[in-house]
Amino acid sequence: MSYIAIDLGDKKVWLAVAVEWLSIPKSIVARTKLIDELKKIKVQYDAHTFVVGLPYDLYGVRIKQLEKTEKFIEKLKNIFPDTEVVWYDERFSTIEARRESDEDEVDDISASLILEGYLASLK
Repeated sequence: MSYIAIDLGDKKVWLAVAVEWLSIPKSIVARTKLIDELKKIKVQYDAHTFVVGLPYDLYGVRIKQLEKTEKFIEKLKNIFPDTEVVWYDERFSTIEARRESDEDEVDDISASLILEGYLASLK
């Protein structure tokens, strides 16, 4: 079973993959190249689920980026009808990533933490 985590930004997107419950940062791609990259990674890892980080603010309030992400989730469902698309609350992933790494690496580790959190919720 393989999963792909997506940490969506306006210009860049951070991806992580999980195979056999191990989550690893995969790549950073331009938003304009995301769908092509997802198609490649999905085939490469035989992934059956996309896990998209939902960016709530600290208090769970809806923010503009959340609306953009929800629209993206609907787009993913249409483009990949045979792939499950789920979301995971990412509000603490960046804080945790900062504790684990250098500032430059925060976002790709953040995608991996989103995936780890989601996988832990399945157990």
